[in-house]
Amino acid sequence: MPHIRMRAIETEQAAKISQVLLKELSAATKAAEENFTFELIETTFFADGKKTRSYPFIEVYWFDRPQEMQDQCAKIITNRVKEIANPEDVIVVFNKLSKTDYYENGSHF
Repeated sequence: MPHIRMRAIETEQAAKISQVLLKELSAATKAAEENFTFELIETTFFADGKKTRSYPFIEVYWFDRPQEMQDQCAKIITNRVKEIANPEDVIVVFNKLSKTDYYENGSHF
């Protein structure tokens, strides 16, 4: 935890993004690097009944953190995705999880 899910990014780009984000997000959140997971979700977008390209959509699942930290992480993610994938727009969405609803090996935090 945190878990970062990426959509509308090429596999090679996602691998590079995960590499550069790991150190920066670990430092910003003070969470150990081994607690991060990165996932690329292969998906297809549609508009007006036709396949279309989309802008990168990044979801961050994590336990609640201060707004300033969330803002900082959103900027880090946006900047790195723009550097590597070169999109016009990047969407970052934070999903806050309750520690009592998150289980690891049958026990919640």
